[in-house]
Amino acid sequence: MPPLSAVRAFEAAGRHGSFTGAAQELKVTPAAISHHVKMLESWLGVVLFRRFARGLELTDDGRRYLPRLTSALDEIASVTGDLMGERADRD
Repeated sequence: MPPLSAVRAFEAAGRHGSFTGAAQELKVTPAAISHHVKMLESWLGVVLFRRFARGLELTDDGRRYLPRLTSALDEIASVTGDLMGERADRD
């Protein structure tokens, strides 16, 4: 499994189309997002973003990876919310 922090950074950057937007969402610096994305790219052995002076663009690999990660993270959030709601109902 890749590091979850790197997966979250990539997923947020992919949705926002920027490291700045991802950093604001995750309450870290854009440099931290960049570091996590580079770590994930190294771990996977693929380039996920093309980096330009004025922004980012997902590569073909990044475009394939992003929706599946978004779906997986959404599912984790959903099942966690369900579990927490069940716990609150029992208390």
